[in-house]
Amino acid sequence: MLNPPLSLLSDDLLALIVEHTAKLPFSGEDLCNLSLADRAFTQSCQKYIFWGLKLWNTREISKELTKLKKILDDKPSFANHVRMVELVISCNESAWLFKEGTFISILQLLAKSPVPPHELAIGGWSEIPLKFEDPMLVVRQLTQSFFSQTLTILHVSRCANVPLPLFLTCPRLRVLLLDQVAATEKSYNKYQENQCSGREAPQLEVLDYRNSHSVVEQVITPPPRFNTPVVLWSNLRVLTLCPHEREGMACLQPILDAACTTLEELYLTRTNMSECRPIVLL
Repeated sequence: MLNPPLSLLSDDLLALIVEHTAKLPFSGEDLCNLSLADRAFTQSCQKYIFWGLKLWNTREISKELTKLKKILDDKPSFANHVRMVELVISCNESAWLFKEGTFISILQLLAKSPVPPHELAIGGWSEIPLKFEDPMLVVRQLTQSFFSQTLTILHVSRCANVPLPLFLTCPRLRVLLLDQVAATEKSYNKYQENQCSGREAPQLEVLDYRNSHSVVEQVITPPPRFNTPVVLWSNLRVLTLCPHEREGMACLQPILDAACTTLEELYLTRTNMSECRPIVLL
């Protein structure tokens, strides 16, 4: 129960306290403490605490998955708060994770949420780029998951072999962030026909890329295996890229040509996404 002076505060002000706490550095610990301080804060804090489900590469990843599954089984309502899933994994775990039973069951629990997660961030460590051992498995699993219907924001970072069909699995994708990723596949002949063609292409509204020209080049001009566009440019409003990258800048003109009637903002920024200070050109 609230005691003075907290009991004198309105619900809106209490919610504002939680909102500002969520913006602080190390907000996770602060939100947990605030949630325990008084039950009036608990529900609002939980909304932020469980907003992002982060799975990091650790030696005890199996135990972490089991612990997370138990929490969601005990408190199914927590799954309703999750809006973003972040996977920071190693090369050795890429194939294992996407066919691991506990991880798949967690995705199934999230799928039951009234509003399933709509944002996915996936990548490797800064010093060890992720290389999918089985990229076709990743494409297949995402196609079969709720992400194929809900995903609107995709952030791929530090990946060595991003498969082009990944983008076709998510027709509602609107925001694409590419940071230090590369495409190694050329022909895509090993992929099934329905993974490369006959799918609704996402209509991007925001594209942000750096050190990722090989993927962007394929998105602009897909290999012959793709007889339909991988993305549509007709709704692109915001474009961000690094002027210090010659290969990346070479992709600019084709995108401008395709989005000349809709583009509203063009940003030139630094190579490192975490240190960017964009220059507005449009």
